[in-house]
Amino acid sequence: MLTRLLFQSVAAEMDRDSSMNWTTRYYEQERLHRENKGWRNVLHPSVIGASLAIVGRPGVGPVMLLLLFIFTNYLSSEANFLITSDNSFFAFTEHDLSMAGGCVDCRGTCKIVLLKYALFGGEALTSAPTFAVFAGQPPMESLYDFSVLSSDALVLGESLDAGSAICESGVNDWGSAISVVTASPELIRDVIATMNLSIPSQMMQELEVSITRIDECPTTWSIMAIPRQFLFPAVHESPEFGKISAVAINIFPEYTECRPDTSVADEIADSKLALSTYGRDLLAVVPDALRLFPYSFKSSMHPVSRVVKATEIRYEAETVVEPLQQAYYGGCRVCEVNATGIYIEATCDTSQHWEIYGLMVQSPDDIPLCSTSGTCIHNYYNTQWEWVTEFTDAKPNGVAMYCNTFRSRYADNVAISILPGLVVMQIFIMGNLSLYQVMSHKRSVLLTQIWAYRCQNGRMQVLYLAQIAYHLFYNSDLYLLGLATGTLTTVSIANLTCSLYAFSYSFINLAKARSGDQRLDRHFRLTWETMQVVITGCVVATLRVVQRNPLESIISTIAQILRKTSPLGARYCGLNDACIVFTVNSPTIVTLMAAVLGLVAMTVSELVKKMTPKVRKVIPSARASISLLGSFTGINPTPYAGTTQHLKTIFFRSRQTAPFENHVTPDLTSFEKNCLGSSFKKLFYDCDDIAYVMYNGKRCSTVEALLLTGYLYYGEHIYQASAVQILVLARFLPRKLLRTFNVLILRWYLNPETGTLTHALSCTWYAASRENHALNGTTPVA
Repeated sequence: MLTRLLFQSVAAEMDRDSSMNWTTRYYEQERLHRENKGWRNVLHPSVIGASLAIVGRPGVGPVMLLLLFIFTNYLSSEANFLITSDNSFFAFTEHDLSMAGGCVDCRGTCKIVLLKYALFGGEALTSAPTFAVFAGQPPMESLYDFSVLSSDALVLGESLDAGSAICESGVNDWGSAISVVTASPELIRDVIATMNLSIPSQMMQELEVSITRIDECPTTWSIMAIPRQFLFPAVHESPEFGKISAVAINIFPEYTECRPDTSVADEIADSKLALSTYGRDLLAVVPDALRLFPYSFKSSMHPVSRVVKATEIRYEAETVVEPLQQAYYGGCRVCEVNATGIYIEATCDTSQHWEIYGLMVQSPDDIPLCSTSGTCIHNYYNTQWEWVTEFTDAKPNGVAMYCNTFRSRYADNVAISILPGLVVMQIFIMGNLSLYQVMSHKRSVLLTQIWAYRCQNGRMQVLYLAQIAYHLFYNSDLYLLGLATGTLTTVSIANLTCSLYAFSYSFINLAKARSGDQRLDRHFRLTWETMQVVITGCVVATLRVVQRNPLESIISTIAQILRKTSPLGARYCGLNDACIVFTVNSPTIVTLMAAVLGLVAMTVSELVKKMTPKVRKVIPSARASISLLGSFTGINPTPYAGTTQHLKTIFFRSRQTAPFENHVTPDLTSFEKNCLGSSFKKLFYDCDDIAYVMYNGKRCSTVEALLLTGYLYYGEHIYQASAVQILVLARFLPRKLLRTFNVLILRWYLNPETGTLTHALSCTWYAASRENHALNGTTPVA
């Protein structure tokens, strides 16, 4: 039935004129082929794959880039590489590698630490300079006089040593004097009782509850004395506060999730008025730093929740309880501050030494982590310091300390570079231009493969790679620092995505082009183009997930944090307290990722090649049409009388004639003689099935061969692709303006009767611009 319908269709054309020229006849043949195609051809897997490649880079990519330019501040001067103070974020990190340190030669017998606790004399605070001199001494027994310790304290010291307690004293890597005891919660309670240490009621209640729940969340506890910074109001209703350092003691579990959520009742925490302010609220106006963390006293400051979301912790828990910062007046802990005055613990007597400073509010510490170029990540930490203690071979008589940090983080202002976005825009523009050049004549899977080949080869690949490599090298530390600390902005995420896309794309393209293989490699081309869509989507999703979740693996594997107190830190950190040095830069990481992606693409293309039946005929393989992607543009045939007989001959010949195959070297076609100067097979050794076709009784170069070698149909001539680009540009310029440019263009005239090309003809840009570009017909070249 289908054959009968085809014959009727041919017979219906026999009333037309038979005098058709070479190009019009080919157009009619293509038209009939399109009319006789069914949906089965359109839904072929190869067509679907080609459609994905076409929809991805020329379609979805430019739209997403346009949305980035329009709906973000990417192109504005306000775009920043890292988040600024206006967008700071709060988070908890257990075992924070960015706050990793320790101490060397700081372990000793526990009675040395108990002796240093005796310096407090039962008070809540002690002087920072005095503590630094005494507690900063190394833990050698010969340096100390233990006669001030009671017999119970000496016995407790022996119990701590026997109970595997860890006692540290001296100066840590941050340059602070410390005195720390880490032991079971029962031993910590004994130390507090024996040494009569002044510990906040809230912390003592947490310790007691933890002892009863030790089976549910087993952990050791620590007592730590360390200098802390306090702020005090110097001028009424001014955010400018004075600063002073003092030493206070806090206790904490080694694993923060083991701290129970408790509260001290008002009747337990009795208070008394220590200072009357006569209607003035001392905390009505405070610095922003005092609004970040929760405090143990009541005030007009906005309350901050103690419950914080937690991830990647040792024991299963969704949240942890943040420690409360303290305030002091006259050396006593403050219970409330209001317009009436300052209320302190009822059992505490004020000290004249501390009264002169007035209200002392514990302040967060800003400990920046900087790159060697001077860009800093500012971290405001809750200064009720807590950490995990570990032993390492690098510190045989010391300990490693990994802080469990509650911190608010932001970075310095660093202007963003729009170079990656511009490079990707170049890639998209050139890709769409190539798509127009190759597929404006007709649509097919083979032409899609040729389009992909032309996009992936050429001088522009070197330019893309050079621009992105420069950007990644120049901003290497910023990208790694932002990922390691979770401070990259959305536009930086976009920049990094563009960089990964452009670098991997151009790097693999250049590696493929320089591998020595002169071939179309058609299965790899579309596979690589389609993979770019999937890869880019995965990169965006991954970067969005880690944008506010620091990648600590960067710090642990390819970076080293230096403190200014170390020899290397003094060399690289300058005036900064800490700096980070990366042992591997961003271009190296991206190159490795690109190589892996290239290997995956080659593997997938090989699998596709093995699963795809070998192409035996040119016409069916070259015409697996994807015409649904756009309209056909070609020469409109002029109806002539007597066309049917020619049409009939052509129709059956196109179905019965296989590609030209001859083991004897044939004569060159006019295209090979006048354009290539050699046989097409010398340029591409894997394109024998698409190089030639028998058409009108002549051996011809195929349309696909012509397009693959960089030549395009434009009007009545054949041009090189670079010449067509400036001819397209000429459409948008006044023609009189073109006369001012002395640009010569080479072209080859296509004889519409014989289908042959003349030798190269030169003309000016102005003359070539008069070409009738609407005559975009394609035809084999004899």
